[in-house]
Amino acid sequence: MNKEKYTSRVTETTVSIVQTQVESVKKKDISRTGLRVYKDGAIGVAGAIGSFNEQDLEQRALDALGLEIPYPYALSSDRKQALDLSSQILTEQQLLEETEEILADLRKNQPGFSFSHKAKLLDYKVGLENDMDLDLAFSDSHISIELIFKEKASSNIMDGFVGYDGRSYDRNEFLRLVNGVCDAYNNRIDLPAGNLPVLFADNEGLIFQKLATELHGQRFATGSSLLSGKTGEALFSPAFTLYQTRNSEETFGPFFDAEGTINEGFEYTLIKEGRLAAPYTDKKISAQYNLPLTGSAVSDYDGVPRLGLSGLRVQESAKTTRELLGGGPGIYVLVASGGDFTASGDFATPVQLALLYDGEKFIGRLPELKISSNLFDMFGKGFVGVGKDRFFPLSPTRNIVMNMKVEKA
Repeated sequence: MNKEKYTSRVTETTVSIVQTQVESVKKKDISRTGLRVYKDGAIGVAGAIGSFNEQDLEQRALDALGLEIPYPYALSSDRKQALDLSSQILTEQQLLEETEEILADLRKNQPGFSFSHKAKLLDYKVGLENDMDLDLAFSDSHISIELIFKEKASSNIMDGFVGYDGRSYDRNEFLRLVNGVCDAYNNRIDLPAGNLPVLFADNEGLIFQKLATELHGQRFATGSSLLSGKTGEALFSPAFTLYQTRNSEETFGPFFDAEGTINEGFEYTLIKEGRLAAPYTDKKISAQYNLPLTGSAVSDYDGVPRLGLSGLRVQESAKTTRELLGGGPGIYVLVASGGDFTASGDFATPVQLALLYDGEKFIGRLPELKISSNLFDMFGKGFVGVGKDRFFPLSPTRNIVMNMKVEKA
């Protein structure tokens, strides 16, 4: 029998914002522990929140072996590695003071808007250790400021959203971002003639949801994916390389997955220069279908590891966003909800908020739009690239540029 412990601790301070005023400050500190036991090709798991009795937790995990959940896979072993990125970005008091300063500035400089939502400081630790000499530890800190804005004269629940998540903070930079978005929002302009490129933040889940579905290892292996049987084929643009990343310079979260798998360079390429390299897998899917192991296991603290995907990134180009736009403007999609992909990969969505963008700053608010394309066009002939410059200096987010069909709603 083998034992494995999966732990996490999250300390979070949240300042809630309502109508451009601080409403409340809340703090939570939650520790979670999952104990996994492995015996005769089966796994038993028990979990605890906060303090716990180790013997009781182990007994519950042993009892769970009676559920006969199969797990005949080799445990990660013989590796000790730690990465500590934690820092005091702001104290709790400073977070409150900075939030109040930001809101005071917005009340003065953006009087036509009401701002709500939250500012948050987050510190977390994740660990995975077992009795086969595995000992992995990760610590990190980051700040997020998320503002939903609404025109005071508007009947909408919300008109837009602006924010960021990063490991550093600068009030002037953040206000520059918010004011840039709001000033452009106030400048109503018509949709320019001609075909303009469309831009998204490169962590926008909407445009990647179909790829995430079709790259699922089990769907791929059982023939139910649009990509099934196409390993090595040129399916997308040669400029398009997609990889799963746990590199701290590009994403948040531990450098290992929930089974302790660590990829070389903390990355695994799924699509390389337009050619399908591999679907994403955990140990179960890799073993069951003889696929490469990509380290894509996720888990609840008290659950059995399962296949999931996090940290998708597209390789940046050698050009800035402005260069990718060819010196002209593009349509930056800030709010798009209600859209989806069809089973065949066709995509369409209404765009509730789009701003004209010159590659460096927002120019004005466009009318509501409808954009459409197909999975193989978005990342194929319509794919322009990802700018090497960051959209916001304090965040790892970059801009992805593609050509799509754009119509007024």
